[in-house]
Order: sequence, then C-alpha cells, then structure tokens
Amino acid sequence: MALPYLATFGIQALSGILGGISGQSEADAANRAAEAAYKQNLLNWRYGKKTTKLDYRHERDQWRMNQRNEEVSRKWRDATNLQDWNYNLKIQDFEYASQMRQFNKSNQIADQQLTFNAMAQKVANEAEYRKLEDTTKEIAFQNQDIIIKAVQSEGAAAVKGQQGRTAEKAGQAELASLGRNQAILAESLLSARADTQAAMRKIATDKFGADLAANASRMLKPERLPTPPKPLATPKTEFLKPRKPTKYDFGPKPVKGAMVSSTGAWMNAGAGLLGSIGSIYTAGK
Repeated sequence: MALPYLATFGIQALSGILGGISGQSEADAANRAAEAAYKQNLLNWRYGKKTTKLDYRHERDQWRMNQRNEEVSRKWRDATNLQDWNYNLKIQDFEYASQMRQFNKSNQIADQQLTFNAMAQKVANEAEYRKLEDTTKEIAFQNQDIIIKAVQSEGAAAVKGQQGRTAEKAGQAELASLGRNQAILAESLLSARADTQAAMRKIATDKFGADLAANASRMLKPERLPTPPKPLATPKTEFLKPRKPTKYDFGPKPVKGAMVSSTGAWMNAGAGLLGSIGSIYTAGK
C-alpha cells in the first residue's frame, strides 16, 4: 500500500522542484528587467543633466556675446552721433560765413550806389548851374546890347538936332523901350533861376529815391543759429544673466527598484514536499 503514496510523493516533489525553478526564473527575469530599467533611467537622468549644463553654457556664452555686441554697437552709435553733430556745426559755420559774405557784398554795393547817387547829383547840379550861368551871361549880353542901342538912338537924335518937346518925347520913348526890354530880361533871368531851383529839387528828390532803393537792397545782418545740443550718450542695455542650474533642475536621481526574491517559491515547494511526506507516513501506519 505504500507504493501509491511513494509515487504520489515523487510527483509532488518533482512538481515542487519545478515550481521552485520556475519561481526562481521569474524572479531573475524581474530582477533583470528592474536592473535594465534602472540603468536606462540613470542614463536618461545623466543625459538630461549634461544637456541642461550644455544649455546653460550656451546661454551664458550668448549672454556674453550680446553684451560685447551691444557695447560695440553703443560705441558706434555714440561715435556716429558725435560725427553728425560736428558735421552740422561745420555746416552752420559755412552757411553763416556765406550769409556774412552776401551781407557784406550787399552793403558794399549799396555804399557804391550811394556814392554814385551823390556823384550824379553833383554832376546834375553843376550842369544846372552852368546852364543858369550861361543864361545869366546871355541876358547880360542882351541887356548890354539894349543899353548900347538906346545910347546910340539918343546920340542919333542929338545929331539930327531934335530939340524941345520932340527930343523929350523921343528920349522918353527910348527910355520906356529900354525899361521894357530890361524887365523882360529880368523876368527871363528870374524864370531861369526858378527853373534851375526846380531842376535841383527834382535832382535831390531823384537822389533820395535812389538812396532809398540802395538802402533797401541791403541784406539784414545774419544771425548765427544756436548751437545744437551735444548728443547724449547711448544708454547701456542690461541683459539678464542666465541662471546657473542647480540640482533641482536635474530632477531626482533614479532609484533602483526592489529586487524580487525566489525564496517564497522554494519555501512553497518545501512545504508541499513536507506535506507529501506526512501523508505517506500516516498511510503507512
């Protein structure tokens, strides 16, 4: 009767051994998977840490480059603004000097015109004076001729032997003719002098108008433009310095998972084997 139980014991023992072996394999596979996952997570963590550091170095180099470029650009803008400012000052000086030359030239021309006007007035006045003098001389000669003719007439009457009332009438007539002729000459002289004075007044008026035109042609004295303000220095741009990464940027370091133990499988197999032995022992009694 013990043989069936021995067979059963053998089967159960073999099954327990196989179960222990299977549990051991499963535990080993799980442990290998956990180890591989841990290594992969650790590799990813280290890769991310290195990438974060490289990104920080790149941002830091970019920050330094931006500072250098901004400094160069700022100095270039300041130099350009200063150059433009100096150029504008030179343009102002050139324009002011040009306007002063035009102003002086207009004054020179106006002064020359005034001098010419004075000379023209003097020449015109002298011409009028000569004309009056010629007229005066001509009237004087005419007056002298009239007197000579009157004397000659009186002498001729005396030669003819005119006496008494006839001689008196002849003398009165001659004197009257002489007076009329001299009055005409005096009137002509007064008229000539009046014409001369009128002509000289017109000459003076013409000169006054010409002087006004000459003075009106003068340019106003140019005024120097105010000096433009000196360009301000370009303000310096501030750049935010990249933050250096810390351990919090890398995230938590991967932790290796708990390893699966095969002890339980072998304990279960042993417990089954002990149970089988107990059953055979009981059956043998």
